[in-house]
Amino acid sequence: MRRIAEADLLDVDLPAEPRSAAQARRAVLAALSDIAVDRDAIGVVVSEAVTNAVIHAYRDRKQPGEVHVTARLEDEGVEIGIADDGIGLRPRSDSPGVGLGMPLIADLADSVEITRPGAGGVRVTAHFALMGAAGPHGRAIPPHAGRAERHTARLVAA
Repeated sequence: MRRIAEADLLDVDLPAEPRSAAQARRAVLAALSDIAVDRDAIGVVVSEAVTNAVIHAYRDRKQPGEVHVTARLEDEGVEIGIADDGIGLRPRSDSPGVGLGMPLIADLADSVEITRPGAGGVRVTAHFALMGAAGPHGRAIPPHAGRAERHTARLVAA
């Protein structure tokens, strides 16, 4: 089996401001323009994860922080990362309960990990399998891979 080279496709920092969700989505989709993945699902996941960072991560700060966005091509698909160095996963006192963003991300991605890198912040890492009979460079895709096989999102405290 021929292995494709893993490659960093995108690595960008954006201000944790509302307009950054659209900027991040456009940047990720542009980086994935020649890769056979579910671009619609990836666009929603990026928008939701960046929006979560904008709304929740820096709510105790006067100045917005940053949102770090990455996209990486791997053997089995694409890894999208959204990270912040905010306050971490803490409930809001003004929130009526669990929002829809994280369950939506978990449903759209093939797998999701949520970690706490370092002393604070959250990193959402979403994986998306390559689509079609063959992926980039003619590499065959296993028949069981893809969105039909879901993995439950895991919360991992680091």
